[in-house]
Amino acid sequence: MTEQWYTIGSFTFPASWGSIIASFILTFLFLFFWNRKASDWYSNSIFTFFLVWKLSVIVVDVQTVMEHPITILYFHGGSIGYWLGLIAALTYIFVKKVDHPSIIIISWMVTVLVYEAVFQMLHHHYLLAGIQVLLNLLILVFSIRKTSDPGGDIWAGQLLVIFTLVQLFLSAFIGGFEFTVTAWTYLIMMTYLIFLLNVRRKHNE
Repeated sequence: MTEQWYTIGSFTFPASWGSIIASFILTFLFLFFWNRKASDWYSNSIFTFFLVWKLSVIVVDVQTVMEHPITILYFHGGSIGYWLGLIAALTYIFVKKVDHPSIIIISWMVTVLVYEAVFQMLHHHYLLAGIQVLLNLLILVFSIRKTSDPGGDIWAGQLLVIFTLVQLFLSAFIGGFEFTVTAWTYLIMMTYLIFLLNVRRKHNE
């Protein structure tokens, strides 16, 4: 899919950036009113992600930074920095032992729901955006209801797999399946969150 670019004043940005920022902000607001504790660790993990992503330029392009330190303000670590930032955020969540994994899964679902909706709309795929919001919202609401019941961990893991497959299927429907950064992120997050569920389950046994 060809990336769409937008301009606000003198600032030009790709649709993916706008989608990511919107997803972080709206997910934080959702968590702030739904689960205040979750909004705290969510904002901290997002800050960790951005900080590592931004400063990773020091690792990615050491020579340029040594010659022109001011470049730290204007550049970031690119795709390598993205993965380092994601690893740092997930490590923060694991070390801090924040919330129950099912709460983390719901937070992730909201993030993806907003990201996909905004991303598709910015690329003018309004019908796909509507379908994706509807499907994601149904899974999200069902997840919120089921995770509060006994055996909620099992439901959380199964619904997470279904949720991830829905994103990959709709993405393949519009542009053909590719192992993009987004696809890899969804698969890695699914694996990581299921791992957290299993760790919590064994700890409780």
